[in-house]
Parts: sequence; structure tokens; C-alpha cells
Amino acid sequence: MAAKKTSRTSSSTTTSSKRTTVKKSPLVTEPPREFSLQMGNGFGLLTERIGDGAMVATRVPAGATLEIGYWKEPTNLGSPITTITLHARIDGELLPSAVIANRDSTGRLLRAPARLELPKNAKHLEYWFELKTEAGEPAWDSNWGNNHWLELTAEVLPLDAEQAPRAEA
Repeated sequence: MAAKKTSRTSSSTTTSSKRTTVKKSPLVTEPPREFSLQMGNGFGLLTERIGDGAMVATRVPAGATLEIGYWKEPTNLGSPITTITLHARIDGELLPSAVIANRDSTGRLLRAPARLELPKNAKHLEYWFELKTEAGEPAWDSNWGNNHWLELTAEVLPLDAEQAPRAEA
């Protein structure tokens, strides 16, 4: 009896007497895209995390993870801020509030941005900030009572280096 020869590849196994193909179809899921929104004095910066870096973004897709931080420290409130709380709604549904900054015993305002997992079918994110002072007085950063808004987009794949627009020389 002749010995069977077997050769292996990554996607199939072949024998000389009979051809057997084993198809591998691993379920590959991409990690959620991560974005960061940082609010500061006179600016808001939206970035997307890419590898070890970040790139300025103009949109946030539904299904992404969004981190929101607050870097303003108003000085016109009469006394220092002790806590900053993020309030948010997705498509009108109120989310649990998140304390994103606390003043420690040394007087420093320690910040810890909130992370929101945006549903894949979400359309709008509405958010505002509550600032409490040592005197117990609340102040609001709510775009003059209109709240801040992000319109969420359908999933859009990030550009790779070859697709990115280039400046012409």
C-alpha cells in the first residue's frame, strides 16, 4: 500500500487520494472606535484615537466609544469649583450622571473623563456640565441653556495613510 502524501496550507489540507478543504472563517470583530471630546476655555477638541496617537475628527459614528472631559475652570463663580458633573442624553434618554472632576485636599482639581458607549443606532448626543463651588452654588455650562449637541453619523471606516487627502506641492 502506498503512503499518502499530505501537504498543509493555512486554509486547506490536501491528500493525494482525496481532496479535503477546511475553510476557516473566524469571527473577527473590530474593536469599537474611540473618540475623545475635550471642552476647554473657548474651544472644544474632538479627536479619534488611532494606534498610539490621535487625529482630529469632525464626526462621531454611532457605536463608537466617546470620552468626554472638561478642562475649563471658570474664575467668575465667587469660590473655587469642587466638582464637575457631566449630564447627557442619547436620543432623548437620560444617562446616569458622571462626576468628571473633584477637588482634592491639596486644592487641585483632579479630572477623570467619562466614557460613553454609544449605541449603534443612536442619532444624537446631548450633554451639559454642572459645576459646584465650595459655597455650594451650582453653575451650568449648557450652551446658554441650549445644551451641547453632537449629531452621530452612521459607521464610517477611518482613512488609512493611502486614502488621506494630500496637499499638493
